[in-house]
Amino acid sequence: MEHPRSDLKDMHGTVCVITGANSGIGKATATELARLGARVVMVCRDRERGRDAQAEIQAIAEMAHPSSEDTVDLQIADLAVQEEVYHLGETIRADYDRLDVLVNNAGVFLDSREETVDGIEATFAINHLAPFLLTHLVLPRLKETAGRAGEARVITVSSEAHRGASINFDDLNAEEGYNPLQAYAQSKLANILFTHELARRVRDEGVLANAVHPGVVDTNLWRGSGWISWIGRLFSWLYKHPDEGARSVVHLAASPEVEGVTGQYFNETDVVNPSPEAYDEKAEARLWTKSRELTGLAEVTEVEEQKEEE
Repeated sequence: MEHPRSDLKDMHGTVCVITGANSGIGKATATELARLGARVVMVCRDRERGRDAQAEIQAIAEMAHPSSEDTVDLQIADLAVQEEVYHLGETIRADYDRLDVLVNNAGVFLDSREETVDGIEATFAINHLAPFLLTHLVLPRLKETAGRAGEARVITVSSEAHRGASINFDDLNAEEGYNPLQAYAQSKLANILFTHELARRVRDEGVLANAVHPGVVDTNLWRGSGWISWIGRLFSWLYKHPDEGARSVVHLAASPEVEGVTGQYFNETDVVNPSPEAYDEKAEARLWTKSRELTGLAEVTEVEEQKEEE
């Protein structure tokens, strides 16, 4: 992505938050949006790697727009820890008076079962619950921005791996047995179910929600030590470069063609039908309710409602 694409909007004046932004698709997306003029907020887990990527992207932004300074911000948060996601959401709401684009990009593929500090199976926690929670926490700012600018966009990176999967509501924590491929596929299906339900709920408030499969991209997803990750790395020479993978995400973030488009699943830049399981409205509603419980949002809402009654 050496030059801003002519098919994309000028993003000056916008604020774009990207999770997992220090490498892979996240970094490439942050770079292109900064090059287009956006104020980019990078969300990274590792401070040192985050700062290195921030400096690199800032330099590229200044080359594209010599008058721009400090247009790339860095927020540190471990998305596996719900307390840190809550803090991140509060910080974004406090530090920015608008939010035009939220890119839920961060994700993992884990060869063996791990639990987060919150006692939740890590693949489900990081790939689904973290974007679910963060989106809810910044949704007020997205709605405000949509009211002023006409729309705001939520983009969640999913995968074609969702096909053939279903949500195992009887064992979301994978305590009865962990299969890495199934866990990953379930989390990517959850991304699409979440997108459909979110789009339906905020359709009339100008917030667009779409999910995207960016292609098979050479990223750090296969950094594990198990045999599946080893095979993934073995064939990495066949995968797309992160810049290519980011094109679809940037398209959803900045293309005029996507204005008014919501609740869709994109395979790269084309709208396609996801699996039949992704259209299960009962599963959407059940997953939404369960996710609110697992992230503590249900309790927060109950407390807020009690305060209003008082």
